[in-house]
Amino acid sequence: MKDFQFRMPAKIMFGVGASKNLPEVAKNFKAKKIFLLTGPHIVKTDIIKSIKESLDEAKVEYQVFSDIVTDPTIEVVDKTAGILRESGADLVVAVGGGSPMDTAKAICMLQTNEGSVKDYLFGGSKTVTNPCMPLICIPTTAGSGSEMTAATVITDTENEIKLSVTHEYLVPKIALIDPELQVGMPQSVTASTGMDALTHAIEAYVSLNANPLSDMYALYAIETIGKNLRTAVSNGNDIEARSNMAIASSIAATAFLNGGLGVVHGIAQAMGGVAHVSHGIANGLILPYAMERNYVGNLEKFKNIAIALGENVEELSLREAARKAAEAVFELAKDIRIPMKLKEVGITEDHFPVIIQGTMNYRLLAINPCKLKEKDIEDILLKAYK
Repeated sequence: MKDFQFRMPAKIMFGVGASKNLPEVAKNFKAKKIFLLTGPHIVKTDIIKSIKESLDEAKVEYQVFSDIVTDPTIEVVDKTAGILRESGADLVVAVGGGSPMDTAKAICMLQTNEGSVKDYLFGGSKTVTNPCMPLICIPTTAGSGSEMTAATVITDTENEIKLSVTHEYLVPKIALIDPELQVGMPQSVTASTGMDALTHAIEAYVSLNANPLSDMYALYAIETIGKNLRTAVSNGNDIEARSNMAIASSIAATAFLNGGLGVVHGIAQAMGGVAHVSHGIANGLILPYAMERNYVGNLEKFKNIAIALGENVEELSLREAARKAAEAVFELAKDIRIPMKLKEVGITEDHFPVIIQGTMNYRLLAINPCKLKEKDIEDILLKAYK
């Protein structure tokens, strides 16, 4: 067995109603003022209303900021970091999906590390050297896993690409995971974020950096998502399915924090940069096509994925069983009705060269289970296009 390290990320407080613990948690940080960051849609919901009421009742001072965009850009992050700096807050609470949480991680980093977030993106001139302002995350989707990870993904609009800042200091202090907050999630969001979580788990499991502990987390997440995503999409009021998806998302994120990701995320980030395809949709769309290419890199693990997703492989050869993994993901994607072709999300063949180049530059491509060349990326895109 190879040597490895395993990092345990944020502290999890899980349960129906867990978000109501925020005032007590904030007081444990001795916070004088909270910067409550969320998105323009969530701020109008009962989720924020309930959180504000609990903070008011506990007499905890806070400032709400909701001017956040999907796929946060360098400009938005830098501007928001300045607003946080002027607010006098000493604790950030992010409520929402991946975009608010990624924004929050970046602005917390910029409170203690000077410069623009652009300086810290992959290939930039600076590295994170100082611990970040403390951050509590309250996810309202079950997919991004940003509440557990050490990275924040930022859009560089000038170069039409998504890049990340990655450092252990960016891991949030606490994740308050309350499945009750996800009951009102639209079917399309439930589907796309669920496929995002599945992608995290599968890529972490087959990564060349995988280890026994990350494998354990990844397989549990794959099996749990396979058993619950269809129900969560079909009946959003099923609190058991919501609970299982909520925790599976965080577990999948723990797996990829340690095991890493692969070609699906490389393509998805490039797609997001050139055509603003949402991260969950991009991952879910590309995942089965990439699996058709990757399964030969680790037949045994892809067979295990097929089994975890409920496929019967008893009478099959190892290779046939491994191929079943991609088929199972195709069927899941069809059942929850996410886009299955690039044309459906505005990607044309004219986008291919930029997507291919962005994928080849993706820093985690080296730990994909198969060594891929530009032609391989093109083949995956063509299969997803035609």
